[in-house]
Amino acid sequence: MVIMEAMDLTLQQAADLLDAYRKEHKLARIVDPDECRELDIAKGSCQYGQPCHAVWGSNHRCSNCISYQACHTDKERRKQELRNRQLFEITSRPVNLHVDAATTLVASLELIDWREATPAEVASIPEKDNDNADFLNQHDTLTGLFNKEGFSRAVRAALAAQPDTDFTMVSINLRKFHMINDLYSMEKGNEVLVSVAESIRKRCHAGALIARLFGDHFAVFEPTDETLEARLQEFLDEALFVIEEDDIPLHIHAGIYSVVDRGLPVAIMIDRADMARKEIENDYNIGSAHYTKKLWETAINKQEMVNRFTDALAQDEFHLYLQPQLDREEKLAAAEVLVRWIKGDGSIVSPGAFIPCFEESGQIAQLDRFVWEKTVQLLKSWEGTSFSNLALSINVSPKDFLYLDVAKTLQELIEKYGLPMEKLRVEITESAVVSQSKMVDDIIDAGFHVEIDDFGKGYSSLNTLRNIRAKTLKLDMFFLRFSDETKTRGRVIVDHVIHMGKTLGMQIVAEGVETEFQKNHLLKADCDYLQGFLFSPPIPVEAFVKKYAAC
Repeated sequence: MVIMEAMDLTLQQAADLLDAYRKEHKLARIVDPDECRELDIAKGSCQYGQPCHAVWGSNHRCSNCISYQACHTDKERRKQELRNRQLFEITSRPVNLHVDAATTLVASLELIDWREATPAEVASIPEKDNDNADFLNQHDTLTGLFNKEGFSRAVRAALAAQPDTDFTMVSINLRKFHMINDLYSMEKGNEVLVSVAESIRKRCHAGALIARLFGDHFAVFEPTDETLEARLQEFLDEALFVIEEDDIPLHIHAGIYSVVDRGLPVAIMIDRADMARKEIENDYNIGSAHYTKKLWETAINKQEMVNRFTDALAQDEFHLYLQPQLDREEKLAAAEVLVRWIKGDGSIVSPGAFIPCFEESGQIAQLDRFVWEKTVQLLKSWEGTSFSNLALSINVSPKDFLYLDVAKTLQELIEKYGLPMEKLRVEITESAVVSQSKMVDDIIDAGFHVEIDDFGKGYSSLNTLRNIRAKTLKLDMFFLRFSDETKTRGRVIVDHVIHMGKTLGMQIVAEGVETEFQKNHLLKADCDYLQGFLFSPPIPVEAFVKKYAAC
C-alpha cells in the first residue's frame, strides 16, 4: 500500500487506515511526537496510549526521532535501527489529524517491522544504548522556560502524577510583537521576551509549568485555584508596564482553559486556551477570556462555513443585495452592493458570521471577486433601462489586497463587459486606505471613483483625508448614534467632518441613518446622500428594481 503525501485524516479515516496497515506491518500507529506518545485512535475519539518508545523497551525518548522530523519537515522519514539484535525498519509520515471540525493535531503515522538481524547487519549498524542528550533538551535557551516538547511531556507527567487535581491551561500571546523587531531590533525583542517570561514566573505558583512554545507565544499549566484570575491580571499589568516604559506599543492577551478531559493531547488543551484568547485579541480593554463550549461550537461553525464555501459558490448560494443611497430630495442616486448567503434549504447565514470567517480563511478574496463580477454584469444588463445611469458601489476588504491585484482585477472586469468605469464605485475601509495606501492609489490612478468607507472608525482619519485622493467620504454609522450625554458634541463633530470633506471637494454619504432626527440633522449639515434603514434595508436585486423602477 502506497502512503500518500501530506495526509489529512479524520479520526474515522485514521482508524480505518490503521486497520488496513496492520494487515501489512507488524506495527502501525499514530504518534504525537511532541509528547512522545502513541495516540489511541478509536473511531470517533482520540486519547493517549503508551509512550511511543515503549515498543523498544526504552524508558525515554529516542534520539534522531523520525516522527518528530517528519512532522516538523512535512516529509516522509525512514530509518533502520538495531536494538537487542533485532533490526527495526521504520517509516514515519506527517499527518494532520482532524480531531473534530475545529481541531487539528499535527501527528505522525508510523509503520514498523522487525526481524532478527544478520551478522553483517549487526556489524554494519551500530546498536543504540543511549540517546543523544542534546536532543532531550526540553528548555528554551532564551528564557529558560520549557520549550514545546518539554512542556508537553511535563504536562502529561503532571496529569499522571496528580490524578485528583484540577488543572488550568493558560495561553499568553504578545499582540503585534513583530513591531518591536521591526521598529527597534531583535535584541530589544529578546529583552522584552525575557522580561515577560520573568513576569510570568513571578506570578505563578511554585509547581506551575511554564513554556515559551514559540516566538511570542507562552503557556502556563498549573493546579486550578481561585487566585488565578487575580494573578493573571497582575502579570498583564506588570508586563505592560515593563513594555510601556520604553514606549513600545504592545498588548498582551491570555486565554484560559479549565482542563476537563485529561486524555486530550496537550496541543489541543493549548488550542482551546488559544481559542479563548483569539476572541479578545482585537479588544484592548480586555486582558483575558475563558474557553467555553460556545467558543468550540463557534469554531465548528466557522470550519463548516470554510468547508462549505466552494460548493456554496458553485451552487449560487451567494446573492447580491442592494441598499439605496438617496439624495437630499430622497430620490435614488446610487446603491451599495452587499452579499447575502442563502443556502439551498432557504436558511440564511448572517453576514456578521460568514464575512469575518472568510476574511480569516482568505476566501474573502474569491467571494469579493465573484461579487464584483456579478455587479458588473448587473450594471451591463441595465443599459437601456431606467437604471442605466445608476452607479453601484462594491466593497473591497483589506484582505483582498493580500490575494488580488485589485486595480488590475477591476480593470479587467470593466473591459470584459464593456462597462463605463464611472458606473462602478469602489468602497474601501479607512483602515485599508491607511494600511494599503499604495494599492489604493493604483485604483484611483486607474480612474475608479473611490469612496472611503467607515470614516471615523479608525485612528488616522485626518491623515487619511490628507493623503488619499478619494471622491466620496462615507460617515461611519457610529457617528450618528448620539446618546443624551454625547449628542451635543456628536453633532458638532458630524457638522465639521461634513464641512471638511466638502471643502476638500468630496461627496458626503451618511450610512446607518435610522431616525428622522438623524436625517434632519444631516440635511441641515449639508450632507449630500443618505443611506440607512430609515429608507430601506439591503434588499434583493429583484425587489430593488421593482421598488425603484418608476423613480
